[in-house]
Amino acid sequence: MDELAAAVIHDVKNQLAELALRLERRGDCAGETDIAFAAARRLTGLLLVQRQQAGTLRLNVDSGCPGDLLQELAAEYRALFPALDISLETEAAPAFWFYDAALLRLALGNAIHNACRHARAAVRLRAQEQDGQLEFGITDDGPGFPQEMLAQELRAAPMPASRHGTGLGLYLAARIAELHQNGGNSGNTELRNGQGAIFLLRLP
Repeated sequence: MDELAAAVIHDVKNQLAELALRLERRGDCAGETDIAFAAARRLTGLLLVQRQQAGTLRLNVDSGCPGDLLQELAAEYRALFPALDISLETEAAPAFWFYDAALLRLALGNAIHNACRHARAAVRLRAQEQDGQLEFGITDDGPGFPQEMLAQELRAAPMPASRHGTGLGLYLAARIAELHQNGGNSGNTELRNGQGAIFLLRLP
């Protein structure tokens, strides 16, 4: 992506965010506001991928509470998908961890949005400390990931657009996880199928 394209995307992203704020101030356009904010977040993700591929994406690591982060995301997506049962499991989550909160929120938000789109009735958000790592899990009761997505290496380039999306969010989540390093270990992501789709993101 050249600098001109990146500048145009950045400008459109800012205009969408401004539109969303104006709609929010009206107070009677909740659905339209959510769509505008979601579109702005997607463009933010595209810009972050461009920065990552250019080698200019850097972490801003600080301590944060994983349980609080998931509670905030759950509240956001309950408003977006009121018909779904979005539950939380944070009892085994550590009180704090070190990560880039803005990038992690984007990575998890993309995964939660995908889960909500494909869920039949329920989405479960989980955070726990497992084998010395912080593990986030996002599970839905939908049809599961298609086999081509399970076979795709998440840190490879996004797949061509399809009815399942472009894979941009999964690619970005994998790269964000990988940027988090501690003691020679890097974060990672994993896709599984169980009773539905399972997305895992682990940070060292």
